[in-house]
Amino acid sequence: MSGSTFAQYYHQRIKQVFNHLLEFDLNSSENSLHDFRVEIKKLRSILKFLKTIYPKQKLKKVSRQLNNIFQKAGEIREYQLLLQWFQKHDLEIFMEQIFPKEILESLITKFHHQNHSFKQDLKDLNDQVSDYVLATNEILADHYATDLSLQMDQLIRKNCPLNEWHELRKIIKQWMYAINWVEQKQDTDISYYHKLQESIGYWHDTQVIKETLMQKKIFLSPDVELQMSFTVANDKLNQSLRYREKQIHELLNKKEMATV
Repeated sequence: MSGSTFAQYYHQRIKQVFNHLLEFDLNSSENSLHDFRVEIKKLRSILKFLKTIYPKQKLKKVSRQLNNIFQKAGEIREYQLLLQWFQKHDLEIFMEQIFPKEILESLITKFHHQNHSFKQDLKDLNDQVSDYVLATNEILADHYATDLSLQMDQLIRKNCPLNEWHELRKIIKQWMYAINWVEQKQDTDISYYHKLQESIGYWHDTQVIKETLMQKKIFLSPDVELQMSFTVANDKLNQSLRYREKQIHELLNKKEMATV
């Protein structure tokens, strides 16, 4: 389709999000769900940008609909990651007694039942958003990408504290999407930022697994085997968190020293 780089990028996202939703509906594979969620993230990033230009109220409904789809897909993905972690660390006891695979199957089935509704929401989004995309001057996308780059560097230069890592990652991801909207690619170390946001992502996933286990209060279970398994799991999670935190600190310090 002709038009600006931004418009071409948007229309490609619309095409791909429907393709991956259909693929997941047919095969329920982890890869198709992952690809679908990535496309949803890219569409959310576009909406976030458009809200800096046009009245937020105009995009409120479609944003809520898109966030709902993303949340439903995210529930499946989080459960998949949880089960994968248990299998990797030989902690199937949790799958047998607390986190059965049947719950994952139920989440997927429920998602499939909502497939028609999701398609309609995505169609509504395209009907409403495409005109905004076509009307957007590409120089605004360029300025937006530049502003995100400045936000990243400011956070890193102040030695971004742990409680702001997740926010830093969201800004990096938004920037990584945004640089695909502009003709002139920014002269920035993309590989560094990709590695940093990926490391923060692994750290955050580990945090989510730990919080999920804590919420179940397994450590209070009268089952001795469960208690022992929880101790093993907690130790492994803390060890992983320490490793990830060390890795992230090293990456942050590396960038900070390079900008001195």
